[in-house]
Formats: sequence, C-alpha cells, structure tokens
Amino acid sequence: MRCHHFDSGACRSCTLLDLPRPQQLAEGRERVESLLAPFFAPGTRWGPPLLGPEAGFRARGKMAVGGTAAAPVLTLPGQAAGTDLCDCPLYPAGVEEVLEGAKALIRRAQVPPYDVARRRGEIKNVLVTASPDGQHLLRLVLRSERALGRLREHLPRLLAAHPSLIAVSANIHPAHTTAVEGAQEIHLAGAATIPVRTGDVTLFARPQSFLQTNTAVAAQLYRQGAAWAREILAQPGAEGAPRVWDLYCGLGGFALHVARAVPGARVTGVEVSPQAIDGAREAAEAAGLRSATFLAADATRWAATEAAGPKGPPDLAVVNPPRRGLGPELAGWLERSGVADVLYSSCNPATLATDLAAMPSLQITAGRYVDMFPHTAHAEVIVRLRRT
Repeated sequence: MRCHHFDSGACRSCTLLDLPRPQQLAEGRERVESLLAPFFAPGTRWGPPLLGPEAGFRARGKMAVGGTAAAPVLTLPGQAAGTDLCDCPLYPAGVEEVLEGAKALIRRAQVPPYDVARRRGEIKNVLVTASPDGQHLLRLVLRSERALGRLREHLPRLLAAHPSLIAVSANIHPAHTTAVEGAQEIHLAGAATIPVRTGDVTLFARPQSFLQTNTAVAAQLYRQGAAWAREILAQPGAEGAPRVWDLYCGLGGFALHVARAVPGARVTGVEVSPQAIDGAREAAEAAGLRSATFLAADATRWAATEAAGPKGPPDLAVVNPPRRGLGPELAGWLERSGVADVLYSSCNPATLATDLAAMPSLQITAGRYVDMFPHTAHAEVIVRLRRT
C-alpha cells in the first residue's frame, strides 16, 4: 500500500509503511513469539498468522476536527492539523464520501471546530463506523448541546446526499481531555444500531459499542476460536451439555461463533457494558442461537460467584480483555478455578505475558499471530491454553 500523506510526511500514523509487508509481519511475529515462548507447552508450534487486506480494512474512523466552521479539516489525532485525511487509504469505499458530507454539514450549520489551545469551539471529533455491506454510522463529538439545533436543521440534506448513512448521533464531551468521546450520546437520526456482518454472524453495534476495527481479520479470529472450542468440547469425558463462559464478551463475537459451532453447548457471555449486552442479545436472536445467553455484569466477580455455585466452573473459558489484560484477580481465579481449557484473545501481548506468568498451570498449546492493524507495531494474538 502507498499513501501520499505518508510520503509527504503529513501523516505518520502507519509507522511501518516504509517497510515491505513481509518484513512487517516477520518482525512482528518474532517479537510476539519470543515474548510468549516461555509459556508454550513442549512441542507446541505457532499456526499461520491471521491476515487481512493491507488497505481498505479500517471499519472505524476517528477524525479530529480542525480548521474553521467555513473550512473544516478532518485529520487524525496527533497528526498535522492542516492536513485533511478524509482520503486515507485505510478506509473502505464510501467512508471518504461520508466524511466529506460531515464537513459539509459542519459548514452549513456553522459549527466552530474546538480549539484545544484556547479551549473554545464546539465540534471536536467526527467518528464513522462502516459495515461490510456499505452502511455507515456517523457520530459528531461536541463540547456541548449548543449546536444541536443547527445540526438538526441541516441534517436532512446530509441524509439525502448519503443514503448509506443509517444512523447519526451526537456525543457530548465537555471535558478538556485527550479522550475521543464523552459519556452522553444523543440520537439524531436513523437506526439505533448498525449491523456488521462479521464471520458467520451479524453483530449489532450501538454508537458507543466497542467494535473490532478490522472486520475481515476479526472474522478469522472468531472462527479460529470457534474451531478450537469445537475440538476441545468434542473430547470425551464431559457429562451433559458443555458449558462455555465468554468473559469480556463485548458484542458477542466469540460467544456467538462458539454457540454456532457447538450447538449442544450452553454459552454465557458476560460484559460490563449494558449497551454491548443489548447488541449481543440482538445478534443472538437474529441468528436464532437460543443456546447463547448474555449478562451485564463484572466478569471477574460473576465468574468467581458462579463457579462457587453447585455447577462449578465451566468446561471452557474464553477471555478477550482490554489492553490492560485480565489483571491479578481474574488471572488468579482462572489459575485456581480448575478450568481445563482457556481461549485467550489478546490485543496486548505484553499484558498477556503478565497474565500467563500468574497462571503457571495453564500452558499454550496453540497460538496464532493476529495482524489487526497492518503497517503498525501493534500486535494481537490468540492462544489456546491447557491445564497441565
């Protein structure tokens, strides 16, 4: 992939773009494999990496608004403020047009961009989510509700010009922080969710839901988890319907794929975000997967309480924590729990290594490098753990 913004020095967010793709992958894999080598069971080998396209893959765009109300500029946080990056080659077809439409809305509504240095202005960021079917969800991050009337007045013109926009919302973010968005979301037009076909299911993302940025790679990730789950749960010895817990289940990607791959299993997804759980339940209903249930709760506390009950721990645990990892409490519970098999999907191999050090009874028996963010040093991994 080539990018004229990178070549000119205007945007360097794809830090490895000047390296050949095979070299990017080889160096990333070497770092991860060396880091996790102490936790591999004897004789275990890495599987092939999970790869996707090197361009047009980014399903979520986070653009900072600069310039003026008359001439807004959309760039990336931390990049040159005067360079408009709507045509970033990481975005799939249709995103550039939606971002240009958002700029036109800002101009017509005369919403001044937020000036970080002066702490003045209204619109901070423009966020867009794209589905594989060409639909888009647009969010306008505002300092206050002051500009909502003007935005609502000019919104019909935006929707008429861009029929792919199925939902628009405003996020109110009054704090002067580096956070991209605030807590309050105000629906402006369209649907409450955007359906995102991912692997073998359709996920339903609300404006503030976490959604994997690279849909093609996420599909492979979920399918790999489901394939390992099928192998694990097919082993003899279990009595009754096998039980699977998906802790940090988010929108249900792993839980729904496992439920689909192992129809006899009873799959429970647990996630602290009620919005995400609503989306997971909607996806389960749409897929007709009655064996998958979802609960809004703290995953660590729920697991410890449930495992202490009459049914005990599950036959398989799936964990997909945020970058901070499982942490001592959940890692400690997994170590003590007696759960024989764990699937761990990690967006931060460093915290995965820390968690594995706290779970010495669980060793890696299979692993795959996950190239979720091409052209960057960011690495992800999925590993299969077995109690020894």
